[in-house]
Amino acid sequence: MGSVAAAVRCRGWSKHARNDPVRDPWPGPAVGHETGQFQVSPDFREIPKYTGVLRARNLEIFRQRLAEANMLDQADDFVRASGALSVICYREDIEAALRTPGFGGFQLLDLQDFSGQGTALVGILNAFMESKGLITPERWRRFCCQTVPLLRMKKYTWTTDEKFIGRIQVANYGPADIANAQVTWTAADGRGRTIAAGKIAPATIAQGKVSEIDMFCFPLAGAAAPDKLTITIAVAGTEYANSYDLWVYPPKANTDAPQGVTIAAGLDADSLARLGRGEKVLLLPDLKALDDPGKSIAGSFQCDFWCWPMFKRAAENMKVPVAPGTLGILCDPNSPALAGFPTEFHSNWQWWQLVKNSRPVILDAAPAAWRPTVQVIDNFARNHKLGLVLEIRAGKGKLLVCAIDLLGLRDKPEARQFLSSLLGYAGSKDFDPKPELDVAMLKRLFSAD
Repeated sequence: MGSVAAAVRCRGWSKHARNDPVRDPWPGPAVGHETGQFQVSPDFREIPKYTGVLRARNLEIFRQRLAEANMLDQADDFVRASGALSVICYREDIEAALRTPGFGGFQLLDLQDFSGQGTALVGILNAFMESKGLITPERWRRFCCQTVPLLRMKKYTWTTDEKFIGRIQVANYGPADIANAQVTWTAADGRGRTIAAGKIAPATIAQGKVSEIDMFCFPLAGAAAPDKLTITIAVAGTEYANSYDLWVYPPKANTDAPQGVTIAAGLDADSLARLGRGEKVLLLPDLKALDDPGKSIAGSFQCDFWCWPMFKRAAENMKVPVAPGTLGILCDPNSPALAGFPTEFHSNWQWWQLVKNSRPVILDAAPAAWRPTVQVIDNFARNHKLGLVLEIRAGKGKLLVCAIDLLGLRDKPEARQFLSSLLGYAGSKDFDPKPELDVAMLKRLFSAD
């Protein structure tokens, strides 16, 4: 299976998909070249597969670097979490191509990793054309197929006082029209229970174009917020179906500090004194104060492109900003700190605003076995231990830190809910961090001065 044959969904030669020569001087099809290329953490379990002159010395070096950074025990989790985000990003790029009228198609560089040019671990499959376990072929074909149902919506995060409004399209580049097609939609809650459903009047889905099917809506008041909902669009009697996640929150969330918890913007004299007296502090540091390459890096949602060291050099030569180079988050969805914020162990769209407005903190000097509550996965060249949410025993006191601009994002329901979840945790008996970090390091990172 060649790289082009494996990944191209080319439809530019359909009479419906040609560019309009009146509006576009180029009469041929426009095709997306090497779409995606979202990096996944190295899977060191592959190393024994390389033998002889093909010995994977690059992976061996990356493994040694991660060991020296005291995170080798997390390697498999890094693969799972970065891989899950990579699939989410690939899907978004593929669906963007599919839903663009007149677009000629797209070509993925490869479905498998590319071992050259700095080591580009951008495949859904590994270099041996084996599954990395990130997604099944059946799930992949739901959004990368000759015919794909598509859902258009304004946003991924909603509140229960709103009505969800969706727009259904079907991109059909199969061999023929789908006559008398019955398109259905269902909305299920986090426990799989259907909370709304409907059918669209039968119609023909034309071959070679993106067909507008219809709009639909339903009230979100019945959702048990906060919760993740799943909307499934299907063409009845066919294999064509596609599902979308969205998140529903209360219109208001309690963001008042509970008794015994102080919200601070930095480790000033007052917050240090409170910690010294054994009190609890939720630290929401000013991101401008963290904007220092020795303290933190820029927040980013998507996985890094291709290979960070290669494009770091290119950016520096061109005197343009270097990409953040991170690969999404890793967390325990059952953590009590996240009890009020439904999440998987990896990044998903409800994290978009949060991570784009964050400064992951560099915690390389922390104890070897210590881990942030919400960790950001770094690339294989740099291997910083990065934290978005961390909990620390600070002398007699208890410190919860969140390097997201939650106060500046209070117009976003996901940010209000995240802050509410952290405050609820900080005020509870569950908040009892054991590790103690060096006070000098804390002051260097979070001092209000």
